[in-house]
Amino acid sequence: METVSLPDDLMDLMGHHGHLCFGVLTGYKACKYAVEIIGVSENMKAVTENGSCGDDAIRVILNCTEENGRLTQKKGRQQSWSFYNPDEEEGIQLTLNPHLLSQLPADKDQAIRFILELPGNLLFMVESFSPDM
Repeated sequence: METVSLPDDLMDLMGHHGHLCFGVLTGYKACKYAVEIIGVSENMKAVTENGSCGDDAIRVILNCTEENGRLTQKKGRQQSWSFYNPDEEEGIQLTLNPHLLSQLPADKDQAIRFILELPGNLLFMVESFSPDM
């Protein structure tokens, strides 16, 4: 079986979380896509729904934590992450595209590769976000 080659920052995230799972991988992709769209800031803020494993991605990749006041968790019904870059005064909410779940390969390595290679605009639905909302 062919092993998937993972980016170094994803390997660091796996070390923090303890394993690679769907939640960590989608949280990682959400962080990367958010940075692609709104940039990154030392003061980045994030709001997550459902408190999933993807929250560890936000803690490790963007250094947004509950302790530094830049990560807020709330209960919701969807798998979504909201990011706000105060330096650019821009924010987005990324919601996992529910139609993709049925397209995931059954094999774990193939599913990981599928998610890693999938562009953010297909993996997530994007909406504007402001921390005042």
